[in-house]
Amino acid sequence: MLIVAGTGYVDSDHRDALLESLAPAVRRARTAPGCLDYVVAADPIEPDRVNIYERWESEAHLGTHLAGSAPAPMPEVRAVEVVRYDVSGARPLQG
Repeated sequence: MLIVAGTGYVDSDHRDALLESLAPAVRRARTAPGCLDYVVAADPIEPDRVNIYERWESEAHLGTHLAGSAPAPMPEVRAVEVVRYDVSGARPLQG
């Protein structure tokens, strides 16, 4: 399993428009083979921050997704940092 997570920063008055423009891509990604979860969402505390979270079954599934999705220009985004994590195991969180 792979997890892709990160943050993006945009002027707070452009954040809602950015998220709305990304909604079709999020919907497509969620239906892609091997996609377990895909979220781009407004941060609840920082008004200029967007949180990115993806979970994929395999490297091959993520690679297919990346090959089929050309990044759209987003001039309103000031900065973005996204990191890929290779997960070797998982178990439910005990509360």
